[in-house]
Amino acid sequence: MTESSLASLTHAPVNPESVYRDQWLTLLDKNGVRRPTDLLVIAAPGIVAQLTRGEPSGSLKLDESPGSVLMVNLSPVQALRQVRNQRSFVSHMLNWDMTLMPIGTRSEWSWNSTCDRFDVIIPPDALGEEHQIETVDRFLFRDANLRGLCRELCREIILRDRADRLHIEMLAIEMAELLFCEYSTSYERAKAIPKGGLTRNCAKKVIEYAEANLARGLTLRELAGIAQLSAHHFVRMFKKTLGVTPYQYLLERRVERAKDLLRGKRVSLAEVALSSGFGSQSHFTSAFHRAVGATPAEFQRLVRKAI
Repeated sequence: MTESSLASLTHAPVNPESVYRDQWLTLLDKNGVRRPTDLLVIAAPGIVAQLTRGEPSGSLKLDESPGSVLMVNLSPVQALRQVRNQRSFVSHMLNWDMTLMPIGTRSEWSWNSTCDRFDVIIPPDALGEEHQIETVDRFLFRDANLRGLCRELCREIILRDRADRLHIEMLAIEMAELLFCEYSTSYERAKAIPKGGLTRNCAKKVIEYAEANLARGLTLRELAGIAQLSAHHFVRMFKKTLGVTPYQYLLERRVERAKDLLRGKRVSLAEVALSSGFGSQSHFTSAFHRAVGATPAEFQRLVRKAI
């Protein structure tokens, strides 16, 4: 893939997953690697993530990386040979071992058995022009925080069309911040990240907008636009003011709206899910259960018994 093609994918307003997937499959064909059992892709502002399962053994030559590339091994053990910047590294990667490659790097990869892995591409401007991400080159390492973020992204990618786009954008920013602070060569010379919160008037506008649009899918960029901030700064300042991230706030409000609907006239759980802004009934049920300690059906029965 080229740098321009990644830029169009990570910033595109329409769903670009199928375009990226087709490009990757074409690359496998070109290198004589048989296609994997499963190849799932999520692309959102600031991130492209790919979950590969059952990819047969083979080798790849990749052009200059269009962003920072994090590769996570999901196989129990994977023998892997990496070549880049005239350096070769051979290792047995354990489950959740990682490798990190900076932007603009040509690379070669060889593996001798069927592999499962998770790849993430973060563009240099994921946090805005003033916080360019230029990562170091790491052939083999482990990071518990990155693992946690990758786990959440994997859960979203498996949901396919039912994935929560706002949650994905939040995870993209968290991952970009972690790479910037812990693995970027540009961290020390970057401008200071604002520490203050939103003004009361700005917070009021954002909350009113969120409440008015709670029943539909909201994006992080959309909410940040109301505050006239970049998504990166908006997340920090929103949490500073309200004590939770935008995603957590919307999730809490959607659960509360669902409670109100469940207390009212008889409606189906599917109707409650859609009216509360959840993408599917299954997502609604799991989120409600985590927040309330009971499923929506159980909550509805308890409320009716109390009347």
